[in-house]
Amino acid sequence: MRLIKANRNSSLLALIAIIIVTMGLLKGTAFLNYSNFEAILTGMSYDLLFALGMTVVLIQGGIDLSVGSVMAFTGIVTTLLLQKGVAVPLAVASGLTTSMAIGFVNGFLVSKLNVAPFVATLGSMSIFRGMSYVMTSGYFVNKLPGAYVAFGRGRALGLPNNVLLSIAICIAFAVLVTRIKFFKQMFYIGSSSDASFLSGLPTNVVTIFGYIICSLTAGLAAIMMTSHLAMGHASFGTGAEMRAIAAAVVGGASLAGGKGNILGT
Repeated sequence: MRLIKANRNSSLLALIAIIIVTMGLLKGTAFLNYSNFEAILTGMSYDLLFALGMTVVLIQGGIDLSVGSVMAFTGIVTTLLLQKGVAVPLAVASGLTTSMAIGFVNGFLVSKLNVAPFVATLGSMSIFRGMSYVMTSGYFVNKLPGAYVAFGRGRALGLPNNVLLSIAICIAFAVLVTRIKFFKQMFYIGSSSDASFLSGLPTNVVTIFGYIICSLTAGLAAIMMTSHLAMGHASFGTGAEMRAIAAAVVGGASLAGGKGNILGT
């Protein structure tokens, strides 16, 4: 059965690849060139981080609809601090801490207060998207420090820094989820939360930690995007949750929990 599902996923990915290549051939050099390929990779690097975090949450039987709003809010917090002259490391740390705090709240609502993941994260999505617009009045936050922008637009090994960073994070996730005992517990919790609790697993702690990770990946995506574009805006990350869920499910995660494949994502 697993082999059949794997073949289905591989066939779907192959079909998507064929469609992309066919469109490229029809468009000629306007599409099939290195600069366009690099632009696609850069855009996909943000979605990869969203998908990694979403995979973790899906594995433990949850879902997070707030990742796009977390990205926007984290980006706004970081860029506003930078605009006011706060040092780059401190502004970035503040932004990432903000994203993790949102993840903690989501996880607490789900694990401790037994709020349905869909409801809890849908509420967070609306709240933090709205706060992003209120804080900026809908305007772009620009005039960021050169050092911050330099990283987002920098290159190494012939590839953009953002692409390399997302690949490194993906590899780290794959190692953690498959090798570290704490992360393996997410699969048990996703398969049966009640059985895991009765077995003595720290279900609440693991669940909260999973949501923190998911929001942290959204925060990292915010840092990458705002540094690359040299601006922040409340609309950033719109629709990211749907792309993340789709990527995670196609990669082998189950909406019912207990299953997931980081490298597949």
